[in-house]
Amino acid sequence: MFEEREGRQGFIHSGKDVLVVVVGAILGFLAALTGIAMVVNRLACGAWATPRGVFDVLSFISSGDTGVFGTTADGCSAPTWSVITAWCIIIGLILAAVIGGIIWYQIRVESDEYFVEELRKRRGIAKWWEVRRTLGKRAAKKMAGKVRPTISKKQITPEMGTVKFGISQGVTIYVSMEDSMILIGPPRSGKGVNVLVSAILDAPGPVITTSTRADNYSMTAPLRAKKGPVTLFDPQGLTGKATTLKWSPVTGCERGQTANQRANSLISAAGLSEHSPNAEWKSPAVLIMQSLLHAAALEGLGVEAVMRWGNSAPEATEAVQILRKWEDRGQAEAGWATSLESDINEDPKMRGNKWFGVSNAVAGLSVSSVRDVINPRTKDEEFDIDEFIRESGTLYIMGTKSGGTSAGPFLIAMMDAITERAREIAAQRYKSRLDPPLMLVLDEIANITTAWDGLTTLMADGGGVGICPLAVFQSMAQVRNSWGSEAASALYDAATVKQQLGGASNTDDLRQLSDLSGERRVVRVSKSRQESGSSESDSIVDKPVLPVADLRRIPFGYAALFYRNRRPMVVKISQYWNRKDADQIDSASSLFADSIQSADSDRRWNEAVSWEGSTGEVVESSVVDETEPDADEDKPEKSVRMF
Repeated sequence: MFEEREGRQGFIHSGKDVLVVVVGAILGFLAALTGIAMVVNRLACGAWATPRGVFDVLSFISSGDTGVFGTTADGCSAPTWSVITAWCIIIGLILAAVIGGIIWYQIRVESDEYFVEELRKRRGIAKWWEVRRTLGKRAAKKMAGKVRPTISKKQITPEMGTVKFGISQGVTIYVSMEDSMILIGPPRSGKGVNVLVSAILDAPGPVITTSTRADNYSMTAPLRAKKGPVTLFDPQGLTGKATTLKWSPVTGCERGQTANQRANSLISAAGLSEHSPNAEWKSPAVLIMQSLLHAAALEGLGVEAVMRWGNSAPEATEAVQILRKWEDRGQAEAGWATSLESDINEDPKMRGNKWFGVSNAVAGLSVSSVRDVINPRTKDEEFDIDEFIRESGTLYIMGTKSGGTSAGPFLIAMMDAITERAREIAAQRYKSRLDPPLMLVLDEIANITTAWDGLTTLMADGGGVGICPLAVFQSMAQVRNSWGSEAASALYDAATVKQQLGGASNTDDLRQLSDLSGERRVVRVSKSRQESGSSESDSIVDKPVLPVADLRRIPFGYAALFYRNRRPMVVKISQYWNRKDADQIDSASSLFADSIQSADSDRRWNEAVSWEGSTGEVVESSVVDETEPDADEDKPEKSVRMF
C-alpha cells in the first residue's frame, strides 16, 4: 500500500484570511499603477518624481492631473494621456499573459506528456532503481548468459539473449528470451512500429513471425536476410509474392506419433479445440485425420489424397486399403485401418458428426493455389526445419482464418511441427536449450487460426528450452473468442511479461490489469465552511495505482508493462524510426511496394531477401539512435516540472 496526499492545503481558512488577501491584492495593484506612472514621468521629464503614496492613483482618476504622482524640480509632470496609455498597454499585456498562462496550463495538464509524467511519479509505479535492478543492462547481461549458455561471460552482451522494449524511468529495459510475452493493443495502436519490427530484427537466432498483412515482412525481410535464410510461406497470396519454400502436413507422418500430433494440430486449428462448443467430436476427428495422414505418408501421396479422403468418407476406403497393405508389412500402426473402416461404415448421422472436423480442416485445400504451396513436389522445394534452426533463418507465415482459401489449420500444423522439432534439437544441446533461442513473433495469431492449443504450452514452458513466444492480440476478448474462456485465461496467466498499449475499451480486461497494479492509499483533504470559519479534515481512500481510465488513456508510443511480481512500469517504447537502421527499414518497405508494380524492382527485392544476395540493395544507415541512453543510462531521467 502506497500513501500520498490528494488536495492542496492553502492558507485561507477564515473570512479574515479572505479579507487580508483582497486588501493585499488591491494595494499591490495600486502600487503597480503608481510605479508605471513614475516610469512615464521619468521618460517625459528626464528626472524622477516622488509620489506621496499608492493612493495617488485614486486622486489621478478623479482629477486627471499627473502631478499627483509628484513633479520634478522644475515642476514637470507627464501628460495625462501618456499615463493612461501606459496603463492600458501594461494592463493589456498582463491580462494577455494571465489568460495565455491559464490556457497553456490547461493544455499542459491535459497533455500526454503531463499524463505520462504523473504516472511515472505516482506511488506504486516502479522507479528507476527498481527498473534498473530488474530489467536494466546489468540484469539483462546476467539473463542473457542463462539464455546463451555456450557463450562465455566475457563475450556476452544484453542483446544476445533479450528483447529490448524501450525506456522506463530513464533506464533501457531488456526482457529475457526465457520469458513468455503477451502484447495487447487495439488496431492502429502501433504494435508493429513500436514493438514487432524491432523484436524481429534484433532476435539473435531463428525467428517465426505470423501476420495477416505484409507490413512486417516488407520492413524486415532484407535485413533479416543478412543473418540467415528468409522464407515466405504465404498459401493465400496475401503478400503478392510467391511462397519461397513449401511444406506438407504429410511429411513425417510415416511415424504414428507424428501423424497423431499433426492431426491434433489440424483439427484444433479448424475449430474443434478442447474448449470449443463441439469439443466432444475432437477426439474422433483426430483419430480419422491421423489415419488419413499416416496412409498418405506411407504410400508417398500428397495433400490431394488427404483432401479427397477428408471431404468424402466413402473415398477414404482407399486409405483403409493402404493402411492394411502397410500393416501387413509391419510398417503401419496396428489397428488404425480397422478403426478408420469402422468410422466410414458408421451410421450416416454419426459419421457426419465425426467427419465434420476433418472436412473443415481440409477445406482450404479446395483452392489450387493453397494446395500447391502445401504440396512440395521435390525435396529441394521442401522447407528444411533443421536447416532453418541451424542457420538462424526467418520464416514469415501469412494467412487468415476467414474465407474459402483459409489455410489456418495448415499454418498451425507447420508451427507445431517446427516447435516440436525445436524441442527435440534442444534436448540434444548443451543444457537442453536452443542456443541461440527460437523467437516466435505471433502478430495477429488469433486472426490466422481459430485456436492454437500449442501456444499455451509454449507460453508456459517454451523459455526453458530456448523458445521465446511473443503473442500479440487486439484484446483478451479476441483470445477468448478463439481459445475459449479457460484456455485464454491459462494463456494470459502463463505470460511472465504483459504489455498493454493504450486505446483499449474492454473495462473488464482493463480492470484485471488495474487489480494487478495494486493500490495506493491517498489522504484526501476535505474543506468545509461555516459561519464561524472554515475547517479541513483528512480521509484515507484506497485507489488503484493504474485505474481503468488511465490504462485506456496510455498515449501512442507508451505501454504499461507488468513483469512477473514486480511493480508495474511505464515504458516509452522505441519506435523503429529511432533505430540506427531506420533508413534501411524504410528502403526495404519502399522497395517491396515498388516490386509489386515493377519487374525490375521485383528482381531487386528477390535479391535483397536472398541470403547470398542480401547485400547492396539496402544501404547501411548513418542515422544515430538519439533515444538510446549512454553509459550513465541507469540514472533517473530528469523530471518535467508539474504544476
